[in-house]
Amino acid sequence: MNDLMELNKETALRLWTQQFGSKQKAFDFSGREIAKAAYNNRNSKFGWNVDHILPQSRGGKTVDHNLVCCHILTNDEKADKFPCFKANGKKFEIQKRQNHYELIDVDGESRSAGTNFLDAAQGLHFWNNCDCSENPTFIGYVKIDISLLTNNSDFLVRFENFLKELFSTNLVFLTPSNILGNKLFTVLDYEVSLKEQIENLLDTCIILNTYASYFVEQKECRKIKILCGVKCYSSDFDMMQQVGKEIIDKGYFPSLMYSDEKMIINELVKINTRANEKLKDVYPMTEPFFSSSDRYYPYDYVFQNLQDDLNKQ
Repeated sequence: MNDLMELNKETALRLWTQQFGSKQKAFDFSGREIAKAAYNNRNSKFGWNVDHILPQSRGGKTVDHNLVCCHILTNDEKADKFPCFKANGKKFEIQKRQNHYELIDVDGESRSAGTNFLDAAQGLHFWNNCDCSENPTFIGYVKIDISLLTNNSDFLVRFENFLKELFSTNLVFLTPSNILGNKLFTVLDYEVSLKEQIENLLDTCIILNTYASYFVEQKECRKIKILCGVKCYSSDFDMMQQVGKEIIDKGYFPSLMYSDEKMIINELVKINTRANEKLKDVYPMTEPFFSSSDRYYPYDYVFQNLQDDLNKQ
Protein backbone atom coordinates (compact mmCIF):
# COMPACT_ATOMS: atom_id res chain seq x y z
CA MET A 1 0.00 0.00 0.00
CA ASN A 2 1.27 3.50 -0.84
CA ASP A 3 1.95 5.85 2.00
CA LEU A 4 -0.12 9.01 1.72
CA MET A 5 1.70 11.56 -0.39
CA GLU A 6 3.48 14.29 1.46
CA LEU A 7 1.43 17.03 -0.12
CA ASN A 8 -0.25 19.76 1.83
CA LYS A 9 -3.99 20.21 1.49
CA GLU A 10 -3.65 23.45 -0.46
CA THR A 11 -1.60 21.72 -3.17
CA ALA A 12 -4.01 18.78 -3.30
CA LEU A 13 -7.02 21.08 -3.71
CA ARG A 14 -5.21 22.99 -6.44
CA LEU A 15 -4.74 19.70 -8.30
CA TRP A 16 -8.42 18.88 -7.74
CA THR A 17 -9.44 22.18 -9.37
CA GLN A 18 -7.00 21.57 -12.21
CA GLN A 19 -8.42 18.11 -12.92
CA PHE A 20 -12.11 18.49 -11.99
CA GLY A 21 -12.83 22.23 -12.07
CA SER A 22 -15.50 23.43 -9.65
CA LYS A 23 -17.04 19.98 -9.08
CA GLN A 24 -17.65 19.04 -5.45
CA LYS A 25 -17.81 15.36 -6.41
CA ALA A 26 -16.14 13.52 -9.28
CA PHE A 27 -15.09 10.06 -10.44
CA ASP A 28 -11.44 9.01 -10.42
CA PHE A 29 -9.84 7.16 -13.34
CA SER A 30 -11.04 3.78 -12.00
CA GLY A 31 -14.67 4.94 -11.72
CA ARG A 32 -14.82 5.44 -7.94
CA GLU A 33 -16.66 8.52 -6.68
CA ILE A 34 -14.67 11.04 -4.63
CA ALA A 35 -15.67 14.27 -2.87
CA LYS A 36 -13.56 17.39 -2.66
CA ALA A 37 -14.30 17.80 1.05
CA ALA A 38 -13.06 14.26 1.84
CA TYR A 39 -9.35 14.77 1.10
CA ASN A 40 -7.23 12.19 2.99
CA ASN A 41 -10.29 10.98 4.90
CA ARG A 42 -10.17 7.20 5.18
CA ASN A 43 -13.40 7.19 7.16
CA SER A 44 -15.35 8.56 4.18
CA LYS A 45 -16.51 6.45 1.28
CA PHE A 46 -15.52 9.41 -0.91
CA GLY A 47 -12.01 9.79 0.56
CA TRP A 48 -9.22 10.62 -1.89
CA ASN A 49 -5.58 11.61 -2.10
CA VAL A 50 -2.99 12.27 -4.78
CA ASP A 51 -0.99 9.52 -6.46
CA HIS A 52 2.09 9.49 -8.71
CA ILE A 53 1.24 8.00 -12.13
CA LEU A 54 4.82 6.77 -12.50
CA PRO A 55 5.63 5.59 -8.94
CA GLN A 56 8.33 7.45 -7.06
CA SER A 57 10.10 4.12 -6.60
CA ARG A 58 10.48 4.07 -10.41
CA GLY A 59 11.77 7.63 -10.56
CA GLY A 60 8.42 9.38 -10.87
CA LYS A 61 8.59 13.07 -9.99
CA THR A 62 6.19 15.22 -8.01
CA VAL A 63 5.07 17.39 -10.92
CA ASP A 64 1.53 18.15 -12.05
CA HIS A 65 1.55 15.96 -15.17
CA ASN A 66 2.65 12.96 -13.07
CA LEU A 67 -0.01 13.43 -10.38
CA VAL A 68 -3.60 12.26 -10.35
CA CYS A 69 -6.39 12.71 -7.79
CA CYS A 70 -7.88 9.31 -6.99
CA HIS A 71 -9.86 7.42 -4.38
CA ILE A 72 -7.81 6.18 -1.44
CA LEU A 73 -8.81 2.60 -2.28
CA THR A 74 -7.68 3.13 -5.88
CA ASN A 75 -4.35 4.46 -4.64
CA ASP A 76 -3.99 1.45 -2.31
CA GLU A 77 -4.68 -0.98 -5.16
CA LYS A 78 -2.31 0.75 -7.56
CA ALA A 79 0.44 1.11 -4.95
CA ASP A 80 3.90 0.88 -6.59
CA LYS A 81 2.83 -1.63 -9.24
CA PHE A 82 4.41 -1.04 -12.67
CA PRO A 83 3.59 -1.17 -15.51
CA CYS A 84 0.33 -3.07 -14.98
CA PHE A 85 -2.11 -2.95 -12.09
CA LYS A 86 -5.76 -3.54 -11.29
CA ALA A 87 -8.05 -1.00 -9.58
CA ASN A 88 -11.78 -1.21 -8.94
CA GLY A 89 -11.87 -4.46 -10.92
CA LYS A 90 -10.38 -2.86 -14.04
CA LYS A 91 -6.99 -3.43 -15.63
CA PHE A 92 -4.68 -0.50 -16.30
CA GLU A 93 -1.23 -0.02 -17.77
CA ILE A 94 1.23 2.81 -17.26
CA GLN A 95 2.70 3.75 -20.64
CA LYS A 96 5.33 6.30 -21.58
CA ARG A 97 4.25 9.15 -23.84
CA GLN A 98 7.17 11.35 -24.95
CA ASN A 99 8.41 12.94 -21.70
CA HIS A 100 5.65 11.78 -19.37
CA TYR A 101 3.57 8.74 -18.39
CA GLU A 102 -0.15 8.08 -18.76
CA LEU A 103 -2.67 5.65 -17.31
CA ILE A 104 -4.22 3.50 -20.05
CA ASP A 105 -7.26 1.32 -19.43
CA VAL A 106 -7.88 -2.01 -21.19
CA ASP A 107 -9.67 -0.18 -24.03
CA GLY A 108 -6.66 2.03 -24.60
CA GLU A 109 -8.31 5.22 -23.33
CA SER A 110 -5.87 7.77 -21.97
CA ARG A 111 -6.29 8.65 -18.29
CA SER A 112 -3.52 11.22 -17.98
CA ALA A 113 -3.87 14.33 -15.86
CA GLY A 114 -4.20 16.33 -19.09
CA THR A 115 -2.41 17.30 -22.28
CA ASN A 116 1.20 18.26 -21.79
CA PHE A 117 1.51 21.23 -24.14
CA LEU A 118 5.27 21.38 -23.60
CA ASP A 119 5.27 18.20 -25.69
CA ALA A 120 4.68 19.40 -29.28
CA ALA A 121 3.37 16.01 -30.40
CA GLN A 122 0.71 16.04 -27.68
CA GLY A 123 -0.25 19.64 -28.32
CA LEU A 124 -0.68 19.14 -32.07
CA HIS A 125 -2.50 15.84 -31.54
CA PHE A 126 -4.97 17.65 -29.30
CA TRP A 127 -5.37 20.46 -31.85
CA ASN A 128 -6.01 18.08 -34.73
CA ASN A 129 -8.63 16.22 -32.72
CA CYS A 130 -10.47 19.20 -31.26
CA ASP A 131 -14.21 18.60 -31.42
CA CYS A 132 -15.83 20.96 -33.94
CA SER A 133 -19.40 19.83 -33.30
CA GLU A 134 -21.90 22.11 -31.57
CA ASN A 135 -23.86 20.49 -28.77
CA PRO A 136 -26.18 22.04 -26.18
CA THR A 137 -24.28 23.36 -23.19
CA PHE A 138 -25.54 24.24 -19.72
CA ILE A 139 -24.30 26.87 -17.31
CA GLY A 140 -25.24 27.28 -13.68
CA TYR A 141 -25.53 30.73 -12.16
CA VAL A 142 -26.28 32.21 -8.77
CA LYS A 143 -27.42 35.81 -8.31
CA ILE A 144 -27.04 37.18 -4.77
CA ASP A 145 -28.55 40.56 -3.94
CA ILE A 146 -27.37 42.20 -0.74
CA SER A 147 -29.08 45.09 0.98
CA LEU A 148 -26.39 46.68 3.16
CA LEU A 149 -27.02 48.50 6.41
CA THR A 150 -24.21 50.89 5.50
CA ASN A 151 -21.75 51.14 2.65
CA ASN A 152 -19.61 48.41 4.25
CA SER A 153 -16.84 47.64 1.75
CA ASP A 154 -15.12 45.30 4.23
CA PHE A 155 -18.21 43.09 4.30
CA LEU A 156 -18.35 43.00 0.48
CA VAL A 157 -14.70 41.92 0.21
CA ARG A 158 -15.17 39.23 2.86
CA PHE A 159 -18.40 38.08 1.22
CA GLU A 160 -16.75 37.81 -2.21
CA ASN A 161 -13.95 35.64 -0.74
CA PHE A 162 -16.59 33.59 1.09
CA LEU A 163 -18.40 32.93 -2.21
CA LYS A 164 -15.18 31.93 -4.00
CA GLU A 165 -14.39 29.35 -1.33
CA LEU A 166 -17.97 28.11 -0.99
CA PHE A 167 -18.50 27.58 -4.73
CA SER A 168 -14.86 26.59 -5.39
CA THR A 169 -14.48 29.11 -8.20
CA ASN A 170 -13.00 32.50 -9.01
CA LEU A 171 -15.91 33.23 -11.36
CA VAL A 172 -17.54 35.66 -8.92
CA PHE A 173 -18.61 39.06 -10.26
CA LEU A 174 -19.82 42.16 -8.44
CA THR A 175 -22.18 44.10 -10.71
CA PRO A 176 -24.57 47.05 -10.24
CA SER A 177 -28.01 46.23 -8.90
CA ASN A 178 -31.23 47.74 -10.23
CA ILE A 179 -32.16 48.60 -6.66
CA LEU A 180 -30.48 51.72 -5.30
CA GLY A 181 -28.07 50.97 -2.48
CA ASN A 182 -27.98 47.21 -3.11
CA LYS A 183 -25.02 45.17 -4.31
CA LEU A 184 -25.36 42.22 -6.68
CA PHE A 185 -22.98 39.26 -6.93
CA THR A 186 -23.05 36.70 -9.74
CA VAL A 187 -21.40 33.27 -9.50
CA LEU A 188 -20.96 31.09 -12.60
CA ASP A 189 -20.66 27.30 -12.68
CA TYR A 190 -19.71 25.62 -15.96
CA GLU A 191 -19.98 22.10 -14.47
CA VAL A 192 -23.74 21.46 -14.54
CA SER A 193 -24.14 19.04 -17.44
CA LEU A 194 -25.26 16.23 -15.10
CA LYS A 195 -28.19 16.14 -12.70
CA GLU A 196 -25.90 15.40 -9.76
CA GLN A 197 -23.92 18.55 -10.57
CA ILE A 198 -27.10 20.66 -10.55
CA GLU A 199 -28.00 19.01 -7.25
CA ASN A 200 -24.59 20.03 -5.88
CA LEU A 201 -25.16 23.61 -7.03
CA LEU A 202 -28.54 23.68 -5.30
CA ASP A 203 -27.05 22.25 -2.09
CA THR A 204 -24.36 24.92 -2.12
CA CYS A 205 -27.04 27.60 -2.51
CA ILE A 206 -28.91 26.17 0.48
CA ILE A 207 -25.68 26.40 2.49
CA LEU A 208 -25.36 30.03 1.39
CA ASN A 209 -28.99 30.66 2.32
CA THR A 210 -28.31 29.24 5.78
CA TYR A 211 -25.33 31.52 6.32
CA ALA A 212 -27.30 34.45 4.88
CA SER A 213 -29.76 34.19 7.76
CA TYR A 214 -26.83 34.31 10.17
CA PHE A 215 -25.32 37.39 8.50
CA VAL A 216 -28.64 39.22 8.73
CA GLU A 217 -29.13 38.24 12.37
CA GLN A 218 -25.62 39.47 13.17
CA LYS A 219 -26.46 42.87 11.59
CA GLU A 220 -23.85 42.41 8.87
CA CYS A 221 -26.49 43.40 6.32
CA ARG A 222 -30.21 44.09 6.06
CA LYS A 223 -31.23 41.36 3.61
CA ILE A 224 -29.74 38.74 1.28
CA LYS A 225 -31.76 37.26 -1.60
CA ILE A 226 -30.56 34.34 -3.73
CA LEU A 227 -31.49 33.06 -7.17
CA CYS A 228 -30.16 29.62 -8.22
CA GLY A 229 -30.52 28.96 -11.93
CA VAL A 230 -29.36 26.88 -14.88
CA LYS A 231 -29.51 28.11 -18.48
CA CYS A 232 -29.18 26.09 -21.69
CA TYR A 233 -27.37 27.40 -24.78
CA SER A 234 -27.21 25.83 -28.22
CA SER A 235 -23.41 25.50 -28.05
CA ASP A 236 -20.34 26.56 -26.09
CA PHE A 237 -19.74 29.29 -28.65
CA ASP A 238 -23.27 30.64 -28.23
CA MET A 239 -22.89 30.53 -24.46
CA MET A 240 -19.62 32.48 -24.49
CA GLN A 241 -21.24 35.17 -26.68
CA GLN A 242 -24.41 35.53 -24.60
CA VAL A 243 -23.54 34.77 -20.98
CA GLY A 244 -22.19 38.24 -20.28
CA LYS A 245 -25.27 40.24 -21.18
CA GLU A 246 -27.85 37.58 -20.24
CA ILE A 247 -26.47 36.62 -16.83
CA ILE A 248 -23.41 38.53 -15.58
CA ASP A 249 -24.43 42.06 -16.59
CA LYS A 250 -28.13 41.60 -15.98
CA GLY A 251 -28.94 43.87 -13.07
CA TYR A 252 -31.75 41.66 -11.81
CA PHE A 253 -34.20 38.91 -12.59
CA PRO A 254 -37.84 40.03 -12.25
CA SER A 255 -38.90 37.24 -9.90
CA LEU A 256 -36.04 38.01 -7.53
CA MET A 257 -36.79 41.74 -7.64
CA TYR A 258 -40.45 41.47 -6.70
CA SER A 259 -40.36 38.39 -4.51
CA ASP A 260 -40.50 38.35 -0.72
CA GLU A 261 -38.74 34.98 -0.77
CA LYS A 262 -35.11 34.83 0.36
CA MET A 263 -34.25 32.13 -2.18
CA ILE A 264 -35.76 31.09 -5.50
CA ILE A 265 -34.81 28.61 -8.23
CA ASN A 266 -35.57 28.47 -11.94
CA GLU A 267 -37.28 25.76 -13.97
CA LEU A 268 -34.14 23.83 -15.01
CA VAL A 269 -32.97 23.57 -11.40
CA LYS A 270 -36.43 22.45 -10.29
CA ILE A 271 -36.88 19.63 -12.79
CA ASN A 272 -33.33 18.27 -12.39
CA THR A 273 -33.18 18.06 -8.58
CA ARG A 274 -35.14 16.81 -5.60
CA ALA A 275 -36.89 20.20 -5.68
CA ASN A 276 -39.17 18.80 -8.38
CA GLU A 277 -40.85 16.51 -5.86
CA LYS A 278 -41.06 19.19 -3.17
CA LEU A 279 -42.58 21.70 -5.57
CA LYS A 280 -44.87 19.35 -7.53
CA ASP A 281 -47.99 21.25 -6.40
CA VAL A 282 -46.39 24.71 -6.46
CA TYR A 283 -47.14 27.05 -9.36
CA PRO A 284 -44.36 29.22 -10.79
CA MET A 285 -44.11 32.75 -9.52
CA THR A 286 -45.74 35.44 -11.63
CA GLU A 287 -43.89 38.24 -13.37
CA PRO A 288 -45.84 41.41 -12.47
CA PHE A 289 -44.12 43.86 -14.80
CA PHE A 290 -41.94 41.80 -17.10
CA SER A 291 -42.53 38.97 -19.53
CA SER A 292 -40.12 36.07 -19.11
CA SER A 293 -39.43 32.85 -20.98
CA ASP A 294 -38.21 31.28 -17.73
CA ARG A 295 -40.19 30.25 -14.67
CA TYR A 296 -39.16 30.68 -11.05
CA TYR A 297 -40.18 28.98 -7.82
CA PRO A 298 -39.75 29.81 -4.12
CA TYR A 299 -37.23 27.51 -2.45
CA ASP A 300 -36.38 29.08 0.89
CA TYR A 301 -34.69 26.10 2.55
CA VAL A 302 -31.83 25.91 5.05
CA PHE A 303 -29.75 23.06 6.48
CA GLN A 304 -31.15 22.85 9.99
CA ASN A 305 -28.10 21.31 11.67
CA LEU A 306 -25.88 24.01 10.21
CA GLN A 307 -28.31 26.69 11.29
CA ASP A 308 -28.39 25.29 14.82
CA ASP A 309 -24.60 25.30 14.95
CA LEU A 310 -24.49 28.89 13.71
CA ASN A 311 -26.99 29.89 16.38
CA LYS A 312 -24.72 28.34 19.01
CA GLN A 313 -21.89 30.56 17.80
